[in-house]
Amino acid sequence: MPSYEQNKNSKLWSVRFREPDENGIEHQRRLSGFKTKKEAQYGYQDYVAAKAEEAKKKAAQTPETPDDMLFETLTELFFNYKEGRVKYSTYYSMRSRVNAKLIPYFKGMKMKDIKPITILDWQKKTFAGMSYATTSKLMEALGAIYRYGEKYHDVTNIMHKVDKPRNLSPKKEMLFWTPEEFNKFYEAAENETYKLFFLTLYTMGLRRGECEALMWNDVNFSKSTLKVSKSITNKTQKTGWEITTPKNAGSNRIVTMPAFLRDMLKEYKKQKTEFTEDTDFVFGGSRPLAPTSTDRYFKNTIEKAGIKQIRIHDLRHSCASLLISKGVSIVGVSHHLGHTDVEQTLNTYSHLMPDDKQRIATELQNVGKLITKHQ
Repeated sequence: MPSYEQNKNSKLWSVRFREPDENGIEHQRRLSGFKTKKEAQYGYQDYVAAKAEEAKKKAAQTPETPDDMLFETLTELFFNYKEGRVKYSTYYSMRSRVNAKLIPYFKGMKMKDIKPITILDWQKKTFAGMSYATTSKLMEALGAIYRYGEKYHDVTNIMHKVDKPRNLSPKKEMLFWTPEEFNKFYEAAENETYKLFFLTLYTMGLRRGECEALMWNDVNFSKSTLKVSKSITNKTQKTGWEITTPKNAGSNRIVTMPAFLRDMLKEYKKQKTEFTEDTDFVFGGSRPLAPTSTDRYFKNTIEKAGIKQIRIHDLRHSCASLLISKGVSIVGVSHHLGHTDVEQTLNTYSHLMPDDKQRIATELQNVGKLITKHQ
């Protein structure tokens, strides 16, 4: 039973009572600051009612079986598990997609109430107007949540019953620059840092983040090589940018520079008055290049040069297409780009390879010439 008392000095009322914790052990509790005893009584009643409501909600959220778990509860457990296990940029991107497109639809649903038809309805209402790449990422996120739930919480995984979205849009043409087009761009550029940055992307085929992360101790002038072992991500809520590992294991590599690029970087380094080998970025100094400024300079220089617009990432495609056109083996191109395996390179750039059917026919025709020659 609660007991009420008035402070002799402040004249305010308080109520004392005993309350059990989650283990059933009782503890002394006190509510204070009431002007009258009546207010203290009402205050105690409100407290008891709030506790009862809290217990009711908790009981409703506590699943009787794994499949009684709410979708948002499983999702939160999934992201708690993922945090620190994947790159922050990966975690941040997936969480943003889930919060925007999954949680609003499935919130409040128990896992047992989400059927394949439920997911199909979600696809119909959510995927309209979205690109195939975006819908695929949403399905990957949903699948990952289900796989986690199945592995760690015995939630029934129904994703094998759900059809993946089909890519009905025509394949986009891969854009790249010929050496002549890049030369026009290079001549139109005036800022020395940006010129060298884009030249390095074009000739070395680096990913943008890999090039932004290059530090002076990654450049070996005596061996004419660049060490690619890290990347810059700008998808972070911490400093605005963050140094992370490269995209995959194959991305860690040593690439050989052409002599002209090595000499240009060496001359560029001489112009630097103050820098630290292992903490200063080749392009940007104590901080990496700002992405918005880089994008703006790239776009403006393209317009100035009067050539077709491409993305900065397309400089990597330009490097690959150049090497393939010059007869470099697909294995060599794969290593230069830092792909995980040759199949990845073939899937991306097979359309740039010479027409093997025509080459086969040509070679067989040459054999035919030798045969008919003796008839």
